[in-house]
Amino acid sequence: MSSLSATQADSFYYPPGWDPSRESLNAHTGHTKGRNQYEQKGLIRFELPFDGWCTKCGKHVGKGVRFNASKVSDGKYHSTTIWKFDMGCPGLCGGTFVVRTDPKTSDYLFAGDLRRKVEAYEENEADGARMLENLDHRDQEKLLKAKRDPMASLERSKDDTQRARERAQALARLRDRADRGEDDYGANRVLRHRHRKVRKEAARDEARARGLGLTVALTAPSAEDAAEARAQRFASVVAEPARVPLAAQSIFGGDSRARTAATLRRDRGLESLRLRPRTGARARAPTPLIRAKRRRR
Repeated sequence: MSSLSATQADSFYYPPGWDPSRESLNAHTGHTKGRNQYEQKGLIRFELPFDGWCTKCGKHVGKGVRFNASKVSDGKYHSTTIWKFDMGCPGLCGGTFVVRTDPKTSDYLFAGDLRRKVEAYEENEADGARMLENLDHRDQEKLLKAKRDPMASLERSKDDTQRARERAQALARLRDRADRGEDDYGANRVLRHRHRKVRKEAARDEARARGLGLTVALTAPSAEDAAEARAQRFASVVAEPARVPLAAQSIFGGDSRARTAATLRRDRGLESLRLRPRTGARARAPTPLIRAKRRRR
Protein backbone atom coordinates (compact mmCIF):
# COMPACT_ATOMS: atom_id res chain seq x y z
CA MET A 1 0.00 0.00 0.00
CA SER A 2 1.16 3.49 -0.78
CA SER A 3 0.08 5.12 2.49
CA LEU A 4 -1.64 4.53 5.79
CA SER A 5 -4.83 6.20 4.52
CA ALA A 6 -4.97 3.80 1.59
CA THR A 7 -4.50 0.91 3.98
CA GLN A 8 -7.37 2.09 6.11
CA ALA A 9 -9.56 2.71 3.07
CA ASP A 10 -9.01 -0.83 1.83
CA SER A 11 -9.89 -2.20 5.29
CA PHE A 12 -6.49 -3.76 5.83
CA TYR A 13 -5.71 -1.65 8.90
CA TYR A 14 -6.49 -2.93 12.38
CA PRO A 15 -5.92 -0.82 15.49
CA PRO A 16 -3.27 -2.22 17.88
CA GLY A 17 -5.67 -2.35 20.88
CA TRP A 18 -8.44 -4.26 19.13
CA ASP A 19 -9.19 -7.82 20.28
CA PRO A 20 -11.59 -9.58 17.88
CA SER A 21 -12.51 -12.14 20.54
CA ARG A 22 -14.00 -9.48 22.82
CA GLU A 23 -15.63 -6.94 20.47
CA SER A 24 -16.21 -6.12 16.84
CA LEU A 25 -14.11 -3.63 14.94
CA ASN A 26 -17.04 -1.24 14.53
CA ALA A 27 -17.70 -1.31 18.27
CA HIS A 28 -14.02 -0.69 19.00
CA THR A 29 -13.73 2.24 16.58
CA GLY A 30 -17.17 3.63 17.32
CA HIS A 31 -18.33 3.48 13.68
CA THR A 32 -21.87 2.44 12.99
CA LYS A 33 -21.92 2.81 9.15
CA GLY A 34 -19.19 0.31 8.39
CA ARG A 35 -15.51 -0.12 8.99
CA ASN A 36 -14.15 1.12 5.60
CA GLN A 37 -14.93 3.86 3.12
CA TYR A 38 -16.80 1.51 0.80
CA GLU A 39 -19.22 0.52 3.56
CA GLN A 40 -19.45 4.12 4.72
CA LYS A 41 -19.48 6.12 1.48
CA GLY A 42 -19.47 3.55 -1.33
CA LEU A 43 -15.91 4.53 -2.40
CA ILE A 44 -13.05 2.22 -3.28
CA ARG A 45 -9.48 2.70 -4.45
CA PHE A 46 -9.60 2.05 -8.19
CA GLU A 47 -6.58 1.81 -10.50
CA LEU A 48 -7.02 2.80 -14.15
CA PRO A 49 -6.48 -0.39 -16.22
CA PHE A 50 -5.33 1.43 -19.40
CA ASP A 51 -3.88 4.75 -20.48
CA GLY A 52 -6.44 7.38 -21.41
CA TRP A 53 -7.15 11.06 -22.05
CA CYS A 54 -9.63 13.49 -20.61
CA THR A 55 -11.78 14.90 -23.41
CA LYS A 56 -12.38 18.15 -21.55
CA CYS A 57 -8.89 19.32 -20.63
CA GLY A 58 -6.84 16.89 -22.74
CA LYS A 59 -4.86 15.63 -19.73
CA HIS A 60 -3.19 12.25 -20.15
CA VAL A 61 -3.94 9.76 -17.39
CA GLY A 62 -1.53 6.85 -17.18
CA LYS A 63 -2.23 3.25 -16.46
CA GLY A 64 -2.18 2.43 -12.73
CA VAL A 65 -3.22 5.90 -11.48
CA ARG A 66 -5.38 5.44 -8.39
CA PHE A 67 -8.70 7.18 -7.79
CA ASN A 68 -11.34 7.27 -5.08
CA ALA A 69 -14.13 5.87 -7.25
CA SER A 70 -17.74 5.12 -6.43
CA LYS A 71 -18.59 1.50 -7.18
CA VAL A 72 -22.17 0.66 -8.17
CA SER A 73 -23.85 -2.22 -9.93
CA ASP A 74 -24.86 -1.54 -13.54
CA GLY A 75 -26.72 -4.68 -14.58
CA LYS A 76 -25.75 -8.26 -15.24
CA TYR A 77 -24.32 -10.32 -18.06
CA HIS A 78 -25.99 -13.69 -17.52
CA SER A 79 -25.12 -14.25 -13.85
CA THR A 80 -22.08 -11.93 -13.76
CA THR A 81 -22.54 -8.48 -12.26
CA ILE A 82 -21.47 -5.48 -14.35
CA TRP A 83 -19.80 -2.87 -12.15
CA LYS A 84 -19.51 0.82 -12.89
CA PHE A 85 -16.80 3.05 -11.40
CA ASP A 86 -17.23 6.83 -11.35
CA MET A 87 -14.33 9.18 -10.56
CA GLY A 88 -13.25 12.75 -11.23
CA CYS A 89 -10.57 14.08 -13.55
CA PRO A 90 -7.29 14.86 -11.73
CA GLY A 91 -6.93 17.97 -13.89
CA LEU A 92 -9.66 19.76 -11.89
CA CYS A 93 -11.64 20.48 -15.07
CA GLY A 94 -14.82 18.94 -13.68
CA GLY A 95 -14.72 15.95 -16.02
CA THR A 96 -16.19 12.63 -14.96
CA PHE A 97 -14.47 9.35 -15.74
CA VAL A 98 -16.67 6.26 -16.08
CA VAL A 99 -15.24 2.75 -16.37
CA ARG A 100 -17.48 -0.31 -16.79
CA THR A 101 -16.57 -3.94 -16.67
CA ASP A 102 -17.36 -6.00 -19.77
CA PRO A 103 -17.67 -9.69 -18.85
CA LYS A 104 -18.53 -10.62 -22.44
CA THR A 105 -15.09 -9.66 -23.77
CA SER A 106 -13.21 -9.75 -20.42
CA ASP A 107 -12.32 -6.10 -20.86
CA TYR A 108 -13.09 -2.61 -19.56
CA LEU A 109 -15.14 0.05 -21.35
CA PHE A 110 -14.30 3.73 -20.93
CA ALA A 111 -17.16 6.23 -20.98
CA GLY A 112 -17.98 9.74 -19.80
CA ASP A 113 -15.13 12.20 -20.34
CA LEU A 114 -12.50 9.45 -20.53
CA ARG A 115 -11.16 8.06 -23.80
CA ARG A 116 -8.98 4.96 -23.92
CA LYS A 117 -5.60 4.76 -25.61
CA VAL A 118 -5.71 1.84 -28.03
CA GLU A 119 -2.53 -0.19 -28.57
CA ALA A 120 -2.25 -3.19 -30.90
CA TYR A 121 0.53 -5.77 -30.82
CA GLU A 122 1.68 -8.55 -33.10
CA GLU A 123 3.06 -11.80 -31.78
CA ASN A 124 6.29 -12.83 -33.44
CA GLU A 125 8.41 -15.73 -32.29
CA ALA A 126 11.65 -14.03 -33.39
CA ASP A 127 10.98 -10.44 -32.30
CA GLY A 128 8.47 -11.10 -29.55
CA ALA A 129 5.59 -8.70 -29.01
CA ARG A 130 5.91 -5.77 -31.43
CA MET A 131 3.67 -2.71 -31.30
CA LEU A 132 1.84 -2.08 -34.57
CA GLU A 133 0.02 1.16 -33.91
CA ASN A 134 -0.54 3.69 -31.17
CA LEU A 135 -3.86 5.43 -31.74
CA ASP A 136 -5.07 8.62 -30.18
CA HIS A 137 -8.51 8.63 -28.59
CA ARG A 138 -9.73 10.94 -31.38
CA ASP A 139 -9.01 8.22 -33.96
CA GLN A 140 -10.41 5.35 -31.95
CA GLU A 141 -14.05 5.88 -32.83
CA LYS A 142 -13.26 6.41 -36.54
CA LEU A 143 -11.26 3.18 -36.64
CA LEU A 144 -13.98 1.17 -34.93
CA LYS A 145 -16.66 2.57 -37.25
CA ALA A 146 -14.55 1.79 -40.31
CA LYS A 147 -14.03 -1.79 -39.13
CA ARG A 148 -17.72 -2.34 -38.42
CA ASP A 149 -19.03 -0.65 -41.59
CA PRO A 150 -19.85 -3.32 -44.23
CA MET A 151 -19.53 -0.83 -47.12
CA ALA A 152 -16.06 0.19 -45.95
CA SER A 153 -15.10 -3.49 -45.70
CA LEU A 154 -16.31 -4.04 -49.28
CA GLU A 155 -14.32 -1.05 -50.51
CA ARG A 156 -11.21 -2.34 -48.76
CA SER A 157 -11.63 -5.73 -50.43
CA LYS A 158 -11.98 -4.03 -53.85
CA ASP A 159 -8.88 -1.96 -53.18
CA ASP A 160 -6.97 -5.09 -52.21
CA THR A 161 -8.11 -6.84 -55.41
CA GLN A 162 -7.03 -3.88 -57.56
CA ARG A 163 -3.69 -3.68 -55.76
CA ALA A 164 -3.11 -7.42 -56.28
CA ARG A 165 -3.93 -7.07 -60.00
CA GLU A 166 -1.45 -4.19 -60.41
CA ARG A 167 1.27 -6.11 -58.62
CA ALA A 168 0.64 -9.14 -60.82
CA GLN A 169 1.02 -7.01 -63.97
CA ALA A 170 4.25 -5.47 -62.67
CA LEU A 171 5.59 -8.95 -61.89
CA ALA A 172 4.70 -10.12 -65.41
CA ARG A 173 6.61 -7.19 -66.94
CA LEU A 174 9.64 -8.02 -64.84
CA ARG A 175 9.49 -11.65 -65.96
CA ASP A 176 9.29 -10.62 -69.64
CA ARG A 177 12.30 -8.37 -69.22
CA ALA A 178 14.21 -11.18 -67.53
CA ASP A 179 13.29 -13.55 -70.39
CA ARG A 180 14.64 -11.09 -72.96
CA GLY A 181 17.93 -10.96 -71.08
CA GLU A 182 18.47 -14.74 -71.08
CA ASP A 183 20.71 -14.51 -74.23
CA ASP A 184 24.00 -14.07 -72.36
CA TYR A 185 26.17 -14.38 -75.48
CA GLY A 186 24.23 -11.72 -77.42
CA ALA A 187 24.23 -9.28 -74.50
CA ASN A 188 27.95 -9.80 -73.95
CA ARG A 189 28.68 -9.30 -77.69
CA VAL A 190 26.77 -5.99 -77.79
CA LEU A 191 28.53 -4.78 -74.67
CA ARG A 192 32.01 -5.68 -75.98
CA HIS A 193 31.30 -3.96 -79.31
CA ARG A 194 30.24 -0.78 -77.51
CA HIS A 195 33.31 -0.78 -75.28
CA ARG A 196 35.62 -1.48 -78.25
CA LYS A 197 34.30 1.62 -80.05
CA VAL A 198 34.86 3.76 -76.99
CA ARG A 199 38.43 2.50 -76.57
CA LYS A 200 39.26 3.25 -80.22
CA GLU A 201 38.02 6.82 -79.92
CA ALA A 202 40.02 7.30 -76.73
CA ALA A 203 43.21 5.98 -78.38
CA ARG A 204 42.69 8.29 -81.38
CA ASP A 205 42.26 11.35 -79.13
CA GLU A 206 45.33 10.42 -77.11
CA ALA A 207 47.50 10.11 -80.25
CA ARG A 208 46.21 13.45 -81.53
CA ALA A 209 47.03 15.17 -78.24
CA ARG A 210 50.50 13.59 -78.18
CA GLY A 211 51.13 14.92 -81.72
CA LEU A 212 50.26 18.44 -80.54
CA GLY A 213 52.58 18.14 -77.55
CA LEU A 214 49.75 18.14 -74.99
CA THR A 215 49.43 15.99 -71.90
CA VAL A 216 45.71 16.58 -71.33
CA ALA A 217 42.83 14.72 -72.89
CA LEU A 218 41.23 16.41 -75.89
CA THR A 219 37.50 16.88 -76.17
CA ALA A 220 35.51 16.44 -79.34
CA PRO A 221 35.62 19.48 -81.67
CA SER A 222 32.52 21.64 -81.83
CA ALA A 223 31.33 24.55 -83.99
CA GLU A 224 31.00 26.82 -80.94
CA ASP A 225 34.66 26.36 -79.99
CA ALA A 226 35.78 27.04 -83.57
CA ALA A 227 33.71 30.24 -83.79
CA GLU A 228 35.05 31.45 -80.46
CA ALA A 229 38.65 30.77 -81.58
CA ARG A 230 38.14 32.72 -84.83
CA ALA A 231 36.76 35.67 -82.88
CA GLN A 232 39.93 36.08 -80.82
CA ARG A 233 42.17 39.08 -81.71
CA PHE A 234 45.71 39.40 -80.38
CA ALA A 235 47.56 42.75 -80.18
CA SER A 236 51.00 43.08 -81.86
CA VAL A 237 53.93 43.22 -79.49
CA VAL A 238 56.26 46.23 -80.02
CA ALA A 239 59.92 45.47 -79.29
CA GLU A 240 61.43 47.73 -76.71
CA PRO A 241 64.60 49.63 -77.70
CA ALA A 242 67.82 48.07 -76.54
CA ARG A 243 69.23 49.60 -73.46
CA VAL A 244 72.75 51.01 -73.63
CA PRO A 245 75.05 49.55 -70.98
CA LEU A 246 75.99 51.91 -68.22
CA ALA A 247 79.73 51.54 -68.99
CA ALA A 248 79.17 52.81 -72.56
CA GLN A 249 77.25 55.91 -71.49
CA SER A 250 78.91 59.32 -71.00
CA ILE A 251 78.90 61.02 -67.64
CA PHE A 252 78.08 64.33 -69.34
CA GLY A 253 74.81 63.23 -70.92
CA GLY A 254 74.11 61.68 -74.30
CA ASP A 255 77.13 60.45 -76.28
CA SER A 256 76.64 59.92 -80.02
CA ARG A 257 79.70 57.69 -80.26
CA ALA A 258 78.40 55.39 -77.50
CA ARG A 259 75.00 55.16 -79.18
CA THR A 260 76.66 54.38 -82.48
CA ALA A 261 78.78 51.61 -80.91
CA ALA A 262 75.70 50.07 -79.27
CA THR A 263 73.78 50.15 -82.57
CA LEU A 264 76.65 48.48 -84.43
CA ARG A 265 77.00 45.77 -81.78
CA ARG A 266 73.28 45.04 -81.97
CA ASP A 267 73.16 44.97 -85.78
CA ARG A 268 76.34 42.91 -86.27
CA GLY A 269 75.81 40.59 -83.30
CA LEU A 270 79.11 41.53 -81.64
CA GLU A 271 79.82 41.20 -78.00
CA SER A 272 82.10 44.27 -77.89
CA LEU A 273 83.10 47.04 -80.25
CA ARG A 274 85.69 49.80 -79.83
CA LEU A 275 85.72 52.90 -82.07
CA ARG A 276 88.95 54.59 -83.08
CA PRO A 277 89.71 57.81 -81.22
CA ARG A 278 89.08 61.06 -83.07
CA THR A 279 92.04 62.94 -84.62
CA GLY A 280 92.52 66.55 -85.67
CA ALA A 281 90.85 69.64 -84.33
CA ARG A 282 87.67 67.77 -83.35
CA ALA A 283 89.53 64.96 -81.64
CA ARG A 284 88.69 66.26 -78.20
CA ALA A 285 85.87 68.48 -77.16
CA PRO A 286 86.84 71.45 -74.98
CA THR A 287 86.22 70.98 -71.33
CA PRO A 288 84.17 73.49 -69.29
CA LEU A 289 87.38 74.90 -67.78
CA ILE A 290 88.86 75.64 -71.22
CA ARG A 291 85.65 77.30 -72.31
CA ALA A 292 85.75 79.56 -69.24
CA LYS A 293 89.36 80.64 -69.97
CA ARG A 294 88.40 81.47 -73.53
CA ARG A 295 85.61 83.72 -72.37
CA ARG A 296 88.01 85.65 -70.07
CA ARG A 297 90.32 86.41 -72.97
